[in-house]
Amino acid sequence: MRTVTANDGRILARIIHLAHRFGCTYTSVAARQTGAAYRMEFAFAGPGDALRRLDAQITKLLDDDRETME
Repeated sequence: MRTVTANDGRILARIIHLAHRFGCTYTSVAARQTGAAYRMEFAFAGPGDALRRLDAQITKLLDDDRETME
């Protein structure tokens, strides 16, 4: 399970789309708005290589989200 905070709630939809593109499935997804930010929790299953690539893309999405809000 990974927990992240983002400023744009649409990032969760992008993450789920990326998981599908990499051949992964989600086993758990939850999100809630806390003030102006969104707290998201998710877990994925799939081949190890695909999960590593997905994790790298999630990190990039979140980095881009942080830069946009600065």
